[in-house]
Amino acid sequence: MGQYASNFTVPDKDAVTKHTNPKKANWITVHAVSSELSIAEVERLWYRFQQLGCNENGEIPEADFQSLPIQDDAFSRNILKKFMVNKKVTFENFVRGLKWCELSSVEEKVRGLFRMLYNSQPIPKAIFTKILERVYSQPQDKQNIGKTCDTIYKLMDPKNSGQIQEDGFVAGCMSLEEDMLESILDFQILPNYMKEKLHQNLPEFSSQTSQRTRGGDIPSDETLEDISERIYNKDLERLANKLGLVKDDIDEIRDIYNERQEQAYQMLKKWKQREGPEAYSSV
Repeated sequence: MGQYASNFTVPDKDAVTKHTNPKKANWITVHAVSSELSIAEVERLWYRFQQLGCNENGEIPEADFQSLPIQDDAFSRNILKKFMVNKKVTFENFVRGLKWCELSSVEEKVRGLFRMLYNSQPIPKAIFTKILERVYSQPQDKQNIGKTCDTIYKLMDPKNSGQIQEDGFVAGCMSLEEDMLESILDFQILPNYMKEKLHQNLPEFSSQTSQRTRGGDIPSDETLEDISERIYNKDLERLANKLGLVKDDIDEIRDIYNERQEQAYQMLKKWKQREGPEAYSSV
């Protein structure tokens, strides 16, 4: 997964924490805009990140890993380490990493899984047996681990080399029933039932969400410009939708501004105008 991690981890020099911190009212908002996730999704991830044991700066230093609730789960620790930059996991990289887990294709997830199992190295049978021993924790299941491992290696190690290579692992997984594989790898930041409820009662960037930021720390234009530099090459229509802009807003911005980065910046500014304290002067 290390190769994929470079697609979602952000170096410190580009981090949104240059403009916010967990004590500021815009902490959730800035992360939602930069990641193109909804306020509700980022709030849920922030709750989970706090449960993991982040510090007051919204970070988990590598030195603190031994005291985390997942310290006894080597696989979970290995996943978390993939989100690490400069010996720490920031909330921003945690958010981006879990967004990757939700939106990536099945094959990308399978390759990412292989790279986490044994640090991207071919997996010897002895190591894979230990992995299965952690998966099958019940005594009645452990007695079948040997047979299960033999079956898997027949499928994924056709040359009988005693090791599973990445391509063999991917081919073996992709040969499984499609619906079953998708179900196993399915990850949702917000479960479907919560999304349905939110769509009914709490639209993204709605007035209810705005109430939370009223009188708070609205992102500065400098912050929005910095964010626009990092997201302008993404799907701007999707961004506009996340910001609650309508087609007329998008068409107006595109008519005036030709550069994609400037279009992204103007979308963010229009959102800010609607979210800022002045928008509530008549409420």
